[in-house]
Amino acid sequence: MIVVENRVQIAESHAETFVQRLKDSFGIEELPGFLGLKLLAPVDAETYITMTFWESVEDYEAWKDGKAYDRAHTDRSPGEVFTAPNELEIHEVVVERGPE
Repeated sequence: MIVVENRVQIAESHAETFVQRLKDSFGIEELPGFLGLKLLAPVDAETYITMTFWESVEDYEAWKDGKAYDRAHTDRSPGEVFTAPNELEIHEVVVERGPE
């Protein structure tokens, strides 16, 4: 499993709209290899973090190159929404634990 994290700094005046966009599906749930999405809101930080979980890098790249990605990024937010460039990171899950 991989986790794709996108760290973005959002102007406070646009935070509610940004969160709502992430609540909309745009068809990602129907894609092969998609395992989930989480949006982390800053508590003691400056960035929002979107996390998508995929079975493989290839599944993520297929989404990124497909129509669902295009739908999700149509009508992109205006530039003033973001207060800094985003930072995209891809990680492989090598340890996963939960309550016993």
